[in-house]
Amino acid sequence: MQTASNIDPEILKILQELVVHNPELEKLESLLDRFNIFEALGAIRQEVRHSDFLAFLLNPRQNHGLGDVFIKRLLQDAIAQADSTQVISPIELDLWDLGNIEIRREWQSIDILILDDEHHFAVVIENKIYSGEHDDQLSRYRQVVQQHYPKFGIVGLFLTPDGSIASNPDYIPISYALICQLAEDIVRNRETTLGRDVLELMSHYAEMLRRYIVGESEIEKLCQQIYRKHQRALDLIYEYRPDLQAEIKDYLCELIESNPLLELDHSSKTNTFFIPKKWDLPILQQGQGWTRSGRILLFQFDNRPEWLKLSLVLGPGPDHIRQRVFEIVSLNEPPFKRSFKAIGKMWSTVYSRSILTKNFYVDKSPEEILAEISRKYNEFLDHELPKMEAILITEIANLGNEQQ
Repeated sequence: MQTASNIDPEILKILQELVVHNPELEKLESLLDRFNIFEALGAIRQEVRHSDFLAFLLNPRQNHGLGDVFIKRLLQDAIAQADSTQVISPIELDLWDLGNIEIRREWQSIDILILDDEHHFAVVIENKIYSGEHDDQLSRYRQVVQQHYPKFGIVGLFLTPDGSIASNPDYIPISYALICQLAEDIVRNRETTLGRDVLELMSHYAEMLRRYIVGESEIEKLCQQIYRKHQRALDLIYEYRPDLQAEIKDYLCELIESNPLLELDHSSKTNTFFIPKKWDLPILQQGQGWTRSGRILLFQFDNRPEWLKLSLVLGPGPDHIRQRVFEIVSLNEPPFKRSFKAIGKMWSTVYSRSILTKNFYVDKSPEEILAEISRKYNEFLDHELPKMEAILITEIANLGNEQQ
């Protein structure tokens, strides 16, 4: 065991300067210890949760007591900063009563849709925090609204942490800094008229946005200050930080090797392969160019920093064997599920299930993550693997007999 007495004196001094009588670090710890409801709910990086809360604030008929203040301010600020002429103006919005607007979530896959029948206008809000645009979605959203509401003028808002420009010029780019500013302004200006619970909720939301989404917070400044002052110590800590991906890989190997019914094929930080021993038949050991074992059919844990997935992969091998296995799988969906209808030239995924998604890594301890892996893994062993075995063992054995 390494003790302070046998650590390099210079390194020990660097680490001591970081942790002993460090007022900046103590202040940072006190800020991080402050309770935040959105952190507690794990909503920091979940776009769906942000959209849910924004839809709540935008809806004048919700019980927050804001009326149409939030939606007016958001639309006025967004339209005022737009380069092109919009279907409504900030002055018109100021005169209108928006108390009867309708807010829809995930209608036709649109994050937030605002409909105003009285003034014949719609607002399409696309919310992107950690994902990007795909499949020309912004144009499709405008088209579907135009088809359903042909007499409505449409305003598009593209909401991102930094106000990124949208691929479609019909969308006004707005940043979460604007949302944060609106929340802070309302807390400051309506302190005496809003309920304390609403003020607390909006304060927590603004604080969370400053801390994690838009930056420029006291925490960010403190972190920069501490890093400049203690760079060598922090770089050293970072070098020896726990590696969750490697820890997950070791845990997966441990789960497989502790099960007498499974055989570990090989493992790396990213990929861990195994097979049920009942499946380890000579006819499926004629592969080339994949694993040293020559196995054609293997389960694979795909272990990435932001997801963990379990798949059954049909790898390189004799064409007639691969084709027969693929036919067996194709006739038995579920429990199998092909990623493509035609067999791949070298690899085909014939079953896949998610173990961990990106959102699960947020605010979860390593212990909680490993516990979730164990739970999903045992579900697979208890429910899905037996169904696959019942189909494959007989069919593959028959295939082996045909080859003799």
